[in-house]
Amino acid sequence: MAQAVFKIRNKKIYFTELLSWDVLNESKDIISGKDYDNILSHYIGPHVALEFSKLVDGEEEQIHFNATVNRKNGEMVLLSIFGYQIQSEDGVEVFGIISDDREANNQLMKALKELSDIKHALDQSVILAITDRQGKIIHANHRFSEISGYSHDELIGNTHQLINSGYHSKAFFKEMWRTIGFGGVWKGEIRNRAKDGSFYWVDTTIVPVKNEKGKPVQYIAMRYNITDKKENQEKIRMMAFYDHLTGLKNRRKFDDILIKKIEHAEKNQERFGIMFVDLDGFKYVNDTLGHIIGDELLIAVARRLEEIVGKNGVVARLSGDEFAILIDFITDPSDMQRYAETIITNFKEPFAIEGYQLSTTASIGISTYPEAGSDAPTMMKHADLAMYRVKGLSKNDYRFFDREMRISNQRAFQIKNDLRIGLDNNQFYLVYQPKVSPGEDVVTSYEALIRWKHPDFQEVSPGEFIPLAEELGMINEIGDWVLENVCRQLRAWKTNGYDLLPVSINLSSSQFLQADFVDKFWSVLHAYQVNPAWIQIEITESLFIDNEKYVQQILKIMKENGIKIALDDFGTGYSSLAYLQKLDLDILKIDRSLISGISNLSTKRKIATTIVQLGKSMGMKVVAEGVETKEELDILREHGINEIQGYYYSKPLAVSEMSEILKTKKLGK
Repeated sequence: MAQAVFKIRNKKIYFTELLSWDVLNESKDIISGKDYDNILSHYIGPHVALEFSKLVDGEEEQIHFNATVNRKNGEMVLLSIFGYQIQSEDGVEVFGIISDDREANNQLMKALKELSDIKHALDQSVILAITDRQGKIIHANHRFSEISGYSHDELIGNTHQLINSGYHSKAFFKEMWRTIGFGGVWKGEIRNRAKDGSFYWVDTTIVPVKNEKGKPVQYIAMRYNITDKKENQEKIRMMAFYDHLTGLKNRRKFDDILIKKIEHAEKNQERFGIMFVDLDGFKYVNDTLGHIIGDELLIAVARRLEEIVGKNGVVARLSGDEFAILIDFITDPSDMQRYAETIITNFKEPFAIEGYQLSTTASIGISTYPEAGSDAPTMMKHADLAMYRVKGLSKNDYRFFDREMRISNQRAFQIKNDLRIGLDNNQFYLVYQPKVSPGEDVVTSYEALIRWKHPDFQEVSPGEFIPLAEELGMINEIGDWVLENVCRQLRAWKTNGYDLLPVSINLSSSQFLQADFVDKFWSVLHAYQVNPAWIQIEITESLFIDNEKYVQQILKIMKENGIKIALDDFGTGYSSLAYLQKLDLDILKIDRSLISGISNLSTKRKIATTIVQLGKSMGMKVVAEGVETKEELDILREHGINEIQGYYYSKPLAVSEMSEILKTKKLGK
């Protein structure tokens, strides 16, 4: 293979003995030691000199590309060009190799001859256009006319400004033209506008056609219609940032808006406020008239809150029957009072739902910036505390946060105080809820759940004591207790001859992010001789926020050692396709909020079944939580759900009951 090897130092080019006449048609003595830009531009082309200037100027560390050069005898030769930059004692040096790939050149010529044979295929599959240097369209195939709605005659002589949707910035197109203007290939996704005003997306590749001097004279644009793909991405975005039932922004989006609002208010010395709005008696409506009527009521409440707030703020649904409102600008806390009073007055008008006149009231908690906090979590917590104070006292009212609210709830105070005692005195215990393969009706795994038998309050729900444990900083100790007691029970079952199934354990973000979490986790498993195949860990998406790379590293270690990873509560406020794509997950758990009502609500059914197919297409086992009816089971089973967890099959079981299940892998249902 003919080659020219050289280095550039102080902008002078020096060729080694490995300089073939066949490459540059010149001897080493004539061209060595001259200005590199002049030599490369003259003997190959200006675009080659431009690429090497990026190495000389430190813009790139390495380049590799192909170029063509015309010989004096008219022959066109394909050159493979490679260059890299190093820092030496003498400063920056650039090394280059130019190779005459004659064989590759011959193959290229053969390929060019074959292009005419595939033109028909291109016309059938690709949206094709050719423009001159100024961007005027000189060729357009029928697929271009078909998708744009413009005839062939309307396209020819026009520029692509004809189909510009206005979606992309001037900088976007400036960069595109810079790339192809220098002879590079540009790839990207573009939103265009058809003649009828509709929009469509195309995956675009633009290839310059160069003259003998290496300068572009035409551009070939090849496009593929990806409108369906972009629409699906938009649906996923809606799932990630908007509530699937009401269409309002969800908690994740509200958090993001609040954080940005605080930054803006701090910079501009402005005031604003947020409200937590909780519906009084909504559970009674749900229990009496069913989830369908309950969901319709939530939708009606959302629309009414949007009407009240208008363009002065943002309305979001946080969860269940709890809404949040951000009012963009206030001059005094009394401005928030007027909004709260308007909501309470407005809710006196019943909601007309499916022939019912439903009356509901609202308990409202208010926190204002900067009085009630200078960061998003604090403002949210204080609005929540104020709202719960209203619900505990009178309901159908509003209250501003004040500093005494943290300890005003005596039950919450006592639970916080007793958490340490409960942990030290073994008041906590575990129950196990089976997960069933619906195809065979056999138990294939189960989840360990913590419970607390309080001496005064009896059974205290994890939904009540877990948030308080997080606030007290005890959640890590509780998580460690769960892991150790699950492993102790697994060893007991194994010692007694039981055939074990995988058990899933919930990990809090705080527990997972401990510096010594991995060491502690494996030390417990080793101490109780637990096979990693018996353990699944359940995490939520909030874990990845601000910790994505670290979490990926830890998950990789866990998986390499045989632990299965499940993403819990998918479908609630923090669902994101981005994390599903980035993380190597084994199991996807659909939250109960998306399962309830799927037998009657087509929207919920579509969302739930879409998530099932999404998870399976990404190689994950998909589990449905909170399945309570046969109708829900049948729909999920029809769409290939892998496991069912919920009261339809079994409530959480005591150790003795779970022991019986492990013997047969069967339930009584």
